[in-house]
Amino acid sequence: MIITTKNNRQVSLRRLKSNDLDDLFDYLQNLREETKRQFGPHRFDKQSIIDFYTYSDLHLGYIACDMETNQIIAYFIIKTGYLQHDAVRLQSYGMNPDDKTDCTFAPSVADAWQSCGIGNQLFHFILSDLRSTEINRIILWGGVQMDNIKAVNFYKKNNFKILGKFTHNGENYDMYFDISKPQNA
Repeated sequence: MIITTKNNRQVSLRRLKSNDLDDLFDYLQNLREETKRQFGPHRFDKQSIIDFYTYSDLHLGYIACDMETNQIIAYFIIKTGYLQHDAVRLQSYGMNPDDKTDCTFAPSVADAWQSCGIGNQLFHFILSDLRSTEINRIILWGGVQMDNIKAVNFYKKNNFKILGKFTHNGENYDMYFDISKPQNA
């Protein structure tokens, strides 16, 4: 899918392919340290990235690529199911996590491309993909740091709901999105 961003650049949205892993490594290496701290579903070395996608069929990567440079400018992960170490916390909110109908979501957008609309467009691209599956709920991967106002606002704008708060390397929100409910665009 080809989109035009707020800064009038052409960007392609698609699933990550095995031949994208070197470019993904470059993308991750170019993130600011603060952005890296806020995005942590896997380590940032090349072998960890390869292992993440080679040894599990639970992970789907989605990317946005600048059509002019062919560089990855956003990278989102969907993991089928939920994080086992989060189960007790999710259950404490009254949620019953399910490996068949839940997925876990981790987004990142290159620092120079934030606030250009790519995150929203890629999220809706993923939603259209997920609607053809059994998945009906998206849970944030490790929550979102409460002081990451830009990210919290992104989730709220996209109709994620706050489940509760927890402390881990600071204060965080657990949030989820219900795919099965009609959303306001």
